[in-house]
Amino acid sequence: SVPTITLPPALYPSPLPVAGQPTHTMAAELDVKRFYDRLGAIHSAFAKHREGPQWGGSNCLVLNRGQLYDDDPYLKSVCLHQYLFGYELPDTVLVLTVDGQCLVLATKKKCEFLSPAKENIPEGSSITGLTLLTRNKADDNAENFATLLKAAGLDKGSGDSSTTNGDKKKVGVFKKEWDNAEVNNGPILRGWQKQLDDADNVELVDCTPGVGVVMSVKDATELDLMKKSSVLSNKVLKHGAIPRIEEIIDDEKTVTHEELAAEIDAIIENPEKIKLNIPTDEVSSCYFPIVQSGGEYDVRVSAQSSDKTLKYDIITVALGARYQFYCSNIARTFLIDPPKAVTSTYETLLSAQEACLKAMKPGNPFKAVYHAAADQFTKEGRDDLVKRMPKNVGFSIGLDFRDPSLILNAKSTVTIREGMVFNLAIGLNKIELSDAAKANCNTKSAVKDISTYALIVSDMAVVTENGGEIMTKHAKKPSDISYTVNDDESVVSSGSDEDEDGDAALARKIAKSADNVIPGQRQSKRLAKNAEAMQDIVEGAAERERKQIDLMARRNEERLRELARANSRNKGGDKESEKAEELDTYARTKDYSDSILPNQVKVDMANKCVMLPICGNPVPFHISTIKNVVLPEADTATYLRINFYTAGMSLGKEAPANTVKLVQKYAPYASFIREMTFRSLDSQSLTQAFRQIQELRKRERQRELREMEEANLVKQEKLVRTKNERVPRLSDLTMRPVFAGRKTQGNLEAHTNGLRFISTRGEIVDIMYLNIKHAIFQPCENEIMVLIHFHLKNPIMVGKKKQKDIQFFTEVVDASQTVDVGRRSMYDPDEMDDEQRERQLRKKLNEAFKEFCRKVENTARKNDYSVEFDIPYRDLGFQGNPHKEMVWVMPTLNCLVNLTETPFFVVDLSDVDHVHFERVTFASKAFDMVLVNKDFSKQPARVDMIPNGDKDAIQEWLTDMEISYTEGPMNLNWKQIIQTVAQDDRFYMNTEEDEVTEKEAGWEFLRMYGKDDDEEEEEDDESEFSEEEAESEESEDVESDFDEESSEESDYDADEDLEEQGMDWEDMEREAAADDKRKINRDDDDGDGGGRRRGSAQPRKRRRR
Repeated sequence: SVPTITLPPALYPSPLPVAGQPTHTMAAELDVKRFYDRLGAIHSAFAKHREGPQWGGSNCLVLNRGQLYDDDPYLKSVCLHQYLFGYELPDTVLVLTVDGQCLVLATKKKCEFLSPAKENIPEGSSITGLTLLTRNKADDNAENFATLLKAAGLDKGSGDSSTTNGDKKKVGVFKKEWDNAEVNNGPILRGWQKQLDDADNVELVDCTPGVGVVMSVKDATELDLMKKSSVLSNKVLKHGAIPRIEEIIDDEKTVTHEELAAEIDAIIENPEKIKLNIPTDEVSSCYFPIVQSGGEYDVRVSAQSSDKTLKYDIITVALGARYQFYCSNIARTFLIDPPKAVTSTYETLLSAQEACLKAMKPGNPFKAVYHAAADQFTKEGRDDLVKRMPKNVGFSIGLDFRDPSLILNAKSTVTIREGMVFNLAIGLNKIELSDAAKANCNTKSAVKDISTYALIVSDMAVVTENGGEIMTKHAKKPSDISYTVNDDESVVSSGSDEDEDGDAALARKIAKSADNVIPGQRQSKRLAKNAEAMQDIVEGAAERERKQIDLMARRNEERLRELARANSRNKGGDKESEKAEELDTYARTKDYSDSILPNQVKVDMANKCVMLPICGNPVPFHISTIKNVVLPEADTATYLRINFYTAGMSLGKEAPANTVKLVQKYAPYASFIREMTFRSLDSQSLTQAFRQIQELRKRERQRELREMEEANLVKQEKLVRTKNERVPRLSDLTMRPVFAGRKTQGNLEAHTNGLRFISTRGEIVDIMYLNIKHAIFQPCENEIMVLIHFHLKNPIMVGKKKQKDIQFFTEVVDASQTVDVGRRSMYDPDEMDDEQRERQLRKKLNEAFKEFCRKVENTARKNDYSVEFDIPYRDLGFQGNPHKEMVWVMPTLNCLVNLTETPFFVVDLSDVDHVHFERVTFASKAFDMVLVNKDFSKQPARVDMIPNGDKDAIQEWLTDMEISYTEGPMNLNWKQIIQTVAQDDRFYMNTEEDEVTEKEAGWEFLRMYGKDDDEEEEEDDESEFSEEEAESEESEDVESDFDEESSEESDYDADEDLEEQGMDWEDMEREAAADDKRKINRDDDDGDGGGRRRGSAQPRKRRRR
């Protein structure tokens, strides 16, 4: 499905009826202002620089337009008429003098068309007069010719010798057309040309370069049309050429270059084939598209598509489209099973294009652009590529597809001006491909059969004050144009020096679709088989173990360097935040409220304190010092007991942080009041005090929680809304987490520096591009929703809670479905229609979200931000339980995620220090995975109940992502392990403090749990990290991170009223598993050390589901 796009109509109409061109019934009308602006620009340049080589020293300009000539649509006279009039006026003479007089000789109808301009010359224009001469058949235009010659100073009586060369006066004409009788032909032109050819005082010079320079600088109207033409070329390549090439490769069809080029040309001529709503009479092809492959290439724009069969190796495609006579061009190279050497050369080519864009600054000569590309090749150590460059790297483009006098070559001294538009074409031809470079290619790859290849990237570029700016936005990174269609037999190599670096290369090794498919783009069917093919080349456990040993040693060294850098940054840091803040309620007793009585408990809400009478004197106690307050049921008298935070007792997790610091500070030498009880016969007074204390404690607790929520918030920049252009938008989305427990629906927009979500209730959430750490697009395949997920660098406030994960989704399955009493047949037509509608809806939503992701990436890139959307690799996914239920966990390029269920599970792989597999035994059918964070202040993330069949694939993936792992047969007390590791400064070193005694470095000590020795198993059971101690200690003091988990989870669900209040199946199964575990532990106390290792009661209970 291709989105329907409508290009707005041009700002001026198409030409008068011309053979081979569109016809219009509307009356032709001259745009007078545009006519004088553009004619004045030509005259000003001519009058100022006419002595220069571009104008040939001419005294006047004679710009003829002959009769219709369809063989060359880019004649300079045709382009000039489109430029001045918006129409083509055949058989017309236009004379322009130095003093600004313009004379036009044409037929009566054309003079009537130009007549509105005769009396409306703008003030300040360099054009001083417009004379219209109508064709006179009676005297065969003799009088008209005399008038033209006299005005131009070419008659015999003219005595002006300032512009003569001997006895001859120079006249600027389009010399190429003047010498072509077929072009410069017509009833008027034949007589006029004879007059000048026969004149012995006239010398004809070429003024084509001068006119070309003026026309190369585009005004606002022309730039708008150039942009639309560029969009047309971009869309034809994106929705026409590329899908067709992918289809040919997928289905292994036999198609010639010429046949494929003809299909592309047909799409340009009729854009409705790709659902572009553009009138066909306003578009045409600039040239017949160029498709090349198979080792025979020509990067020149004059190349031709051959009749040879398309090969699946290195394919170049170039095409050009005209929109309302304004030309655009785009070319891309597609790499099929590319060797590393080809990809590296292509990346160098892209860097050369970037250098050319930077060199396109106003004031620089044309040759600076060419030299920028050559210098970039030299800078990157590729001098060999300089010899493979063509003679130019582009040309000026507009109404004329290629102006021969405005070429970006190594010698042109023409000055670049703001508003010029170029076709920047960086190409390399006849690059040698050695046998060594092809050695790692699959034997089935067609690249094996070529010895030379070519690369080309061509884009439309407009000159701005800061340099060149691309107008054809189609992606061209190696990951966007590379395809792998044959199984890679060389994935398992023996330490090649040319191994790719980075997570992207490692992800390609596992799922090659990562670089071949733009987020949401249709994936090649043959490409989809690569992840499955990886299973055929998975290394054995021994090979992985060898790699893991080397990997762990390398990561230990990296972690030591990271910790050293972190310590150097934190050394001497400000520790003011660790100091306790003294409590201050009143500065002096005179500040007490007048309502305070000597023997009465009073609460001062303003100063956050409680006045308690001690020996008849009111003493203020700050509310943060009060632990709790108790009001027993009243009898004859009422009692109020107040308990305080004191040293020597557990303060509890609800104790204010500052109070905890104060208690620790004064504990060594201060005396504390633990409890105070007050008795009164008047119950009303103490009851009121009790309620006020409770209310004040509640307010203070809420304030502290709010400050804790906002403590690590980073101030975000303000959103800059996009103006004067269309804003990418996705409508009818649901956001998670929700505002205040209500379902939040609205629209998501992409602006200059961030995204803005506006709910239907007017709530706004801004997400800045700079704050996005990972952006993930998950299309709908087996789920009920298609979603976009943002994992942020710094949390933002959503409602009253801070969030680091924001998600926007649309459900595919209808909210309401018909429920019938009887079961519907699988052959029920209604059922089949429903399934068909659901498939169509999935496809439509996936396409809409995909397009939005691309637009967000383009918007961010245009404003110098970087946002790239990842797609989860479904082929590498596995079942697991990260929170409370079994879900499908999938890796992305940078994360391990489950995004369809709440709470979200997002683990950034760059933050993972080590992975440990628990309960790995032959008896168990499932295991647990623990992901240890590099920040030891955070508890490890867990994924439980993973089927054993996925273990090898997960370990292979971790090895490829260069993440170390270990495995063992039992669950560990990670709270105590992390505390011990955090306190060990030499944890990642392989020696003790004496630097002589060797020890296991880093997480190597966990390898002991993977050995199958009975004696070691018994020692493991007595380990300080045993499960028994874990149960006893965790029951006393549970981490606050997990204490708050249940309250945080509730904020994710908008339908809280649908939750069951009783125990669900998970709770009952968990309780049954705990009972089984206690029975096994009792058996272990009798001396059987193997019971725990074989104890799989929990997995067996869960398998009943």
